[in-house]
Amino acid sequence: MPKRPILAVALSIATVFPPAALAEPVLRIGVGASDGPPIVMLARGNGEAIVGGLYKELGDALARQLGATPEYLVVSRKRVEQTIESGRVDIHCNANPKWFGNASRLGWTRELYPQIERVITLRNEPDITSLDQLAGKRISTVLGFHYQPLEPMWAARRATRLTEARADLMLKAVLMRLADASIHSELEYVAWARANPFEARVLKVHPMVFTRLPTMCAVSPRSAYGVGELNQAIERLERGGQIKAILSRYQWQGG
Repeated sequence: MPKRPILAVALSIATVFPPAALAEPVLRIGVGASDGPPIVMLARGNGEAIVGGLYKELGDALARQLGATPEYLVVSRKRVEQTIESGRVDIHCNANPKWFGNASRLGWTRELYPQIERVITLRNEPDITSLDQLAGKRISTVLGFHYQPLEPMWAARRATRLTEARADLMLKAVLMRLADASIHSELEYVAWARANPFEARVLKVHPMVFTRLPTMCAVSPRSAYGVGELNQAIERLERGGQIKAILSRYQWQGG
């Protein structure tokens, strides 16, 4: 029986088992363990994994636009910035430069959606309409997050910053009167209130907008995907109505 040429055999093997270089690329997406529903839904246990939520839907859609497979890495809030800068992930998209101490060393995409934060207290508190009304209060926050409007007040010791690992624990601190107020995104608070209607009845969302900031993707300087490429993918999602459709599933009201 004649021997097949080595080159022919190699080509045959390559056809059946294509080289790894031809496999679909991976988009590595960082997830903050402190982010709560409906933005991030985590399966908590021996190991945390993202199982749903607004963030995952947007990440999956962005990966499809790039022809990539999404791969999520859940990390604690205090490790988020280093995880992006070191290149362990390509992007982290529930982000804004004002929240990151290393923002100047990262790339930043266009806005995905706005995030609005408000002050939450017990229901019997009078309306808070200015930051000065938070003076003297114990304010519950997420560990590692930056709350720029209040930094001067904390630095001058005109108010006390308390920290918790997650948004639900911040609200628990208010309910137990361990904190006087907490700061939450509208999306996260509404999801929590629907899941905890009895507790929510004794809380108050104040009319003052604490912050309104664009949520975007922080891009690692070592990412295989550049800011321009990511912006083009986000623009295609916007033009196709996909971002609007995803947001509507979480009853995003806009404005």
